Amino acid sequence: MTMDHNALVERWHSFEMPANIYRVDPSVEPLDDVIGLAERVGVARPPDASAWTEAGPLLELRQEPYTFTVYRPSRAVRFVDNERWQVDDGTTDLRLTDSEAFDAAIREAERAELLGQDQFTPFRVTRLHVASAEKGQEPSDVRVIDAGVILTRQLDGIRFEGQGGNVVMYLGPEGHLTGFERVARRIAEVQEPVSGWRSLDEVLAETEDYLGLRHNEEFVIEDARMGYLELGRLQEQDVIQPVYVLVLRLGNGRAQPERRVEHAVTAAVNGVGPLLPPADPVLTRPDREY
Repeated sequence: MTMDHNALVERWHSFEMPANIYRVDPSVEPLDDVIGLAERVGVARPPDASAWTEAGPLLELRQEPYTFTVYRPSRAVRFVDNERWQVDDGTTDLRLTDSEAFDAAIREAERAELLGQDQFTPFRVTRLHVASAEKGQEPSDVRVIDAGVILTRQLDGIRFEGQGGNVVMYLGPEGHLTGFERVARRIAEVQEPVSGWRSLDEVLAETEDYLGLRHNEEFVIEDARMGYLELGRLQEQDVIQPVYVLVLRLGNGRAQPERRVEHAVTAAVNGVGPLLPPADPVLTRPDREY
């Protein structure tokens, strides 16, 4: 479904609210807070720093059956119980409702003190299914062996966009923790308040220039959102700031094949940019652009 101009203007006005540009805490050392987190989920305190293995951008602490990982570019952390995370014991069938899964995930996250002072809200529950089947027959004995519960970060009452800004809690039998991942950078301070919001016309003009395509001729807007942008665990990021995310349908369905992308641009008049590298030809860019 395409948003017409009036709907876009109305959506744009709804985005105007108090917000800030935040400076990210660049520190990853010392690892005292990370070690404390690891201890709370069952990993014994290492005798010294030599217990950590460095592999490129990763720091890993292995204690069977656990693996605890720090991603240096983002300061993200990941924990996995290798004996239970997404492991099928042949009998497990995790019958948690979404509400029960959210409750269990929040309980486990609070027990590990994983959320800190940040605010996270329930977003989605994913489930890993297994089944058995004879060749040529429909699968039977479908069971759920693992649930991934996504808690999304909120700041100033605004949700997050991008691959970061979330905590994922993995639950196994009886809703017990089998692993987690936190990609939610530590914020040092407010760099500056948002001084104003960029207009729809300005953003459309920038998007046309970036894509080399014309709005309503070579692409249409299906949806528009505003949120704080946080990148993935292997990407460096100095500031967390508001962005507009445009859900675009490219192509005209005739001479040009259609495809959908999510395109992000800075939302604040005083935003820090650019967000995206110089454009490649449209048909070779990944579907998720930020």
